[in-house]
Formats: sequence, structure tokens, C-alpha cells
Amino acid sequence: MIDKDNFTDENIRITIPVIVGYKILEKHLGGKMVGKILANENKHGEKSNYAMVLDVSIEKSDLEGFDLILVITLRTLTNLFKNREVKIFFHAALELDQDLQQVSLKDFEIDGKTQYRFADRLLETVVNKWMYSKLKKKMHYDLMPLLKEKVATINLELENKLEAKAGVNLLGSLDKVEISSLRAGEKELCISVSVLGTGLIELEKLEL
Repeated sequence: MIDKDNFTDENIRITIPVIVGYKILEKHLGGKMVGKILANENKHGEKSNYAMVLDVSIEKSDLEGFDLILVITLRTLTNLFKNREVKIFFHAALELDQDLQQVSLKDFEIDGKTQYRFADRLLETVVNKWMYSKLKKKMHYDLMPLLKEKVATINLELENKLEAKAGVNLLGSLDKVEISSLRAGEKELCISVSVLGTGLIELEKLEL
């Protein structure tokens, strides 16, 4: 255990920048979305398949008030517009709840571009409904369980002396780790992680 008489409590207060590349997010969302069927439901509750998700890519949005743009490639499945490949541009605004440590979809705007105006309107209507019920849920991330797990693992290592290099040990305890800010960069999400805790460096020899 740490002898707290040797140092001041909570003497570690740092903010660590973390970047998450859009390619990582693409892989994550692609695994959840590619192959999914978008269905259109009429007023009688009858469903008909409209399109299938083929691919998802992510970029920084150029629209004011939005963070990311998801470019979703679809293959239409209706009899009128069958086997046509179209793209939907999904502008997303992200929100960080610092108290709950959750990242979620705050707002979105959809733009569909095909050669057919009727198809555009129908496509946007179907995707709007599908996005609201499906993608909004998939873009909700609860970070608290992950942070608690990582803190527990690090604290266990620090309690038993974490060797930084030969003759240099790290001891301490992390009291609080949280996401303090979130910003969309050109190629990645920029996240600030705030760390509060106690710690010391123990030297076992001076010949370093």
C-alpha cells in the first residue's frame, strides 16, 4: 500500500489529449450497419424493403453546427428503383454529457443525392425514420463502464508498483478519470481526458 505521508493527496491533475481516427469509427459503425435493410412502412403497418447498406465512411462535416458527416452507400431494393447504388450524406452533431460520461447523437441532417427527385424524397423519408430509430441508438456511447474498468486495472498495477524502467517504480492511485471535452478534427475526434489522483516515483537505485 502507498504511504500517503510521503506525498500530498491528489497531487496528480493532468489533462491528456486522445485522438480517435475516423477510420476506427468507420470500422465500428460499419460492423453494425453494413448489410442492414432499410424498410418503408405504410399507414397500414405493411413493410417493404427499400434499400440495403453497402458501406459507411466518415469525414468532418462542413455544415455549421455539425461535427461529422457519414457517407452511407445504399443499394435500392424497390421494384421501381431496383439495384441502384445511391449515397446518403448524414450530418451528425455529437454531444458529451460530462456528468454521465456519455457521447450521443444530438442532432442530424440528411441529404440524399440520386438522379431521381422522387427517389430522393422517398429515400430521405425512409432514412430519416431509420436513422432516428436505429442509428441514433448505435451512436450512443456510455464511457463510464470502460473508464471504471481501466481505472481499476491501472490502480491495481500502481498499488503493486509499476516499473517504468529498471530502478524506477511508479506508485499511486487514480481517483477520477473523465472525458472533459470532445471536438471533431479533420481526420479524427479530439478528446480531452482529465485525470485526478495521487502518485509518486520511487527510486531503487541512483545509477540510472
